[in-house]
Amino acid sequence: MEKRLAFTTTIPVEVIIAAGYRPVDLNNVFVSSPDAPLLVEQAEIAGFPRSCCAWIKGIFEAFKKSRDTLPVDVFVAVTEGDCSNAKVLKELIDLERGAQSYLFPFPQDRSPEAMRNEIDKFATFLGTTVAAAEQVRHDLRPLRKSLERLDDLSWRYPGLVKGIENHLMLVSASDFNGDPVVFRKEAERLVAEKEELLKSGNYPKELKPLAYLGVPPIFDLYSFLEEKGGVVVFNEIQREFAMPGEFPDLTAQYLSYSYPYSAEYRFAKAIGELRRRKVAGIIHYVQSFCHRQIEDIILRRMVAAANLDIPIITIEGDKPQRELDGRQKTRLEAFIETL
Repeated sequence: MEKRLAFTTTIPVEVIIAAGYRPVDLNNVFVSSPDAPLLVEQAEIAGFPRSCCAWIKGIFEAFKKSRDTLPVDVFVAVTEGDCSNAKVLKELIDLERGAQSYLFPFPQDRSPEAMRNEIDKFATFLGTTVAAAEQVRHDLRPLRKSLERLDDLSWRYPGLVKGIENHLMLVSASDFNGDPVVFRKEAERLVAEKEELLKSGNYPKELKPLAYLGVPPIFDLYSFLEEKGGVVVFNEIQREFAMPGEFPDLTAQYLSYSYPYSAEYRFAKAIGELRRRKVAGIIHYVQSFCHRQIEDIILRRMVAAANLDIPIITIEGDKPQRELDGRQKTRLEAFIETL
């Protein structure tokens, strides 16, 4: 039987694959489930407080259900660099006795030595080596280059790539939908399709380019934005999952990956993309009951300090829902009209 390793957020996936495990991002399992709202409700019935992030509740229930449909052999929680609730989540999953568990901390000082040590410890725990993981990193480069090309087409030709297409492909780079070979073919097919569409010129060209900053949304706002004349050409965290660029080794790659580090580092990196992509507006998504809500203050101060005259709207999400609620729609529609 194929071994599966599930995790709470992006970790060195190359190590997972080198060790012979199928990577499973429980965020993707949860949010793509047709029963996502029910999973949150079941977690609350089990005792999770209302004032707890829906993602943690959804991940816990997704893990429990996976025992019947997609058994998990190892569970990895990221504490340093993601969510403090993940530590207690690991303890709960330990009580479920359904898998081995492991805590992976990203070094908050971004020390190369500390990052190298964490990758080496993780590889040892899974029974593989960093050298084997480096070979996987090399093998994954064509796939990551295809994702980079898709993202490049998104902002160079606003409207050519739909915001939801960019989002789904980049966010799936956390685990490659469990199969890097199949996912690479899908990415290459989509890039080829968009390049043919570019040649024909038959795509909407009047859409306003928007940036989406913050954790991936718990609902689909991309379709609504395009209905109202905007298209997301920069998905900040999702792009980080794809890890574009060239790196000498895994240590450098995961030190460049901005999500688990300080808001200042993240937004400084994002501001460079905002300039390059010449976006008309910024949508900053924050998740209810998450410490990252406070980062909205830092984002606004850094955008102002960088002399970027780009309007910002902050949208808050709580539980998974099929579409935006009335207030969210009204605010986003008014925002796009003012750009």
